[in-house]
Order: sequence, then structure tokens, then C-alpha cells
Amino acid sequence: MKKIEEKSLALAIGLNFVLPGLGYMYMGKWIVGVGATMLIIAIYFTTGLLFLLPTWISLNIIMIVDMIILSRKNKKILIQQNMKKCQRCAELIQKDAKVCRYCGAKFEGIY
Repeated sequence: MKKIEEKSLALAIGLNFVLPGLGYMYMGKWIVGVGATMLIIAIYFTTGLLFLLPTWISLNIIMIVDMIILSRKNKKILIQQNMKKCQRCAELIQKDAKVCRYCGAKFEGIY
């Protein structure tokens, strides 16, 4: 499994406003980012100036929603990588913990 790093959602959304697709590249989704950038460039060259701003705004709204979904998915993966469940109380604790902070159960080895 690929190691996921925590990324700033606000920065990813801001990068998408500067150039749509940069936020995806920042989040590690290079193929989607390059595709979004190429799509926006194609829209700029084929759309009249009257429709350019509404198109840009609507695509950025779609990308903001997608960035939020992607950020939540990455946080879930981060939790799975860095946490474990206590066998006694089923609370999430740090992977390296020797004692559960909720119920006091002791861990002999890593599971």
C-alpha cells in the first residue's frame, strides 16, 4: 500500500483556483490533474468569453467537492496506517502504544 501523507485541503482548493488541476497534482492524483488542466485549456480555446466565467466557476465548484471527498479518503487511510484497535475496548489508539489510554489494557507485541 502506498504511504499517504496528510495534505492541506485549503491549499489544494487554492491551487485549483489558480490553475484547475494543480490541486489534484498536489494531492497525488497526477493523471486526473493533467486531464483537468488539459480540459480547462480546451474549454478556454473553444468557449466564447461570455461562457468562460460561468464555466470556470462551475468546474471549480465540482473540483472543490471532489477535493473534499479525496481529503476525507486520505484521512481515513492515514488513520488506518497510524492507529490500531484495542482488543479489549475497541477504541482507536496509536500503533506504537504499549497501554490503552481508555481501558488500561497492556500490549505485549505489535499486532
